[in-house]
Amino acid sequence: MDIKIINEKEKFKVRVSGIFIFDNRILVNKYDEDSYCLPGGTVEIGETSEEAILRELKEEINLDFEIASFMGITENFFTNLRKQKTHSIDFYYKVNLINNSDYNKIDYNRIENDKGVIVQHHFKWINMSDLQKSNLLPSVIKEKIIKDSKLFHIVVKGND
Repeated sequence: MDIKIINEKEKFKVRVSGIFIFDNRILVNKYDEDSYCLPGGTVEIGETSEEAILRELKEEINLDFEIASFMGITENFFTNLRKQKTHSIDFYYKVNLINNSDYNKIDYNRIENDKGVIVQHHFKWINMSDLQKSNLLPSVIKEKIIKDSKLFHIVVKGND
């Protein structure tokens, strides 16, 4: 069971995000028409955030990753696509493929059965030199990724 509380107007969740940089590009997932998020998902009850990121990446990308380092946490307050006020606590991990040759096996348009809900993922690469001007959400994470920051804690209050 996901660590998530939802009603019609509000949502709380504990999430993990993977920062996968390969060949000076970062892998992102389409969030809506003009924005992106990092691959990842909700932590399950009884699961560590480290276990969750490896599970989520396997479910979404269907490849095996390893954690390179823990980067930090965001506490994000925003309105989601369903117009729910959302409070999300997100753990960020820098990750690598266990086998670099699997890089060529990434399916950029993948369908995931997430506990009975069909989710369509649309992955793409963003050049690190273009990351700052991309619409990666939350936008405060871009600078931390570019600078390869360690052990950050960011609170975001607003619609970002």
